[in-house]
Amino acid sequence: MNSKTFITLAILCSFTAVTFAQSFNGGALLGMNASQVDGDNWSGYNKFGLMGGAFVYASLSKKVDIQLEIKYMGKGANKQTTEADNTRYTSSLNYIELPLLIRLNTKKFGWEAGLGFGYLFSSSEKDEYGKLAQGTSFKPFELSTIFGIAYRLSPKFLVNIRYSYSVLSIANKVVDNNSPNLTYYRVGRGVYNNLFSLGVYYTIESKK
Repeated sequence: MNSKTFITLAILCSFTAVTFAQSFNGGALLGMNASQVDGDNWSGYNKFGLMGGAFVYASLSKKVDIQLEIKYMGKGANKQTTEADNTRYTSSLNYIELPLLIRLNTKKFGWEAGLGFGYLFSSSEKDEYGKLAQGTSFKPFELSTIFGIAYRLSPKFLVNIRYSYSVLSIANKVVDNNSPNLTYYRVGRGVYNNLFSLGVYYTIESKK
């Protein structure tokens, strides 16, 4: 799959949401990610990024829904400085993501699981000297698993917490001894997005 194929898929999903607006429910979502990148030399969910977009869902039964989303996701990593180590490193990874989820609902709570298909449309890396001239070779596409729990505040508002982890490495392995990124990534290891998301969903019920 190349970038044109992904963009075409995103457009088709958007048109699908509009086409089925009379039989599907949908709405808008907004939230924040706390992320880290596994495969670098640090840990901690210290990189905060926005997320926002739209969703549609259909009921398969009284308690089970299938949901499709299209949204912007800000991911990456942020190394915190300490008294012993004042070096800095930040990666900013900007994705358009298409999650496909199954939701199991009770009266107030819901459980979610599915896959996210992401397209990396921009990325940047910085250290204590500024933007890196030779950045990491991040892959343009990401496949991730998604698990979450949701709580319904009202008929129209829902809040959820999700955990997401890349299925495949999001970057090529660091193997070049002359690479400027050896300081930041473990040689020969895969690189994976690892994040928690907090989102608020507003539902616009369809007119049937």
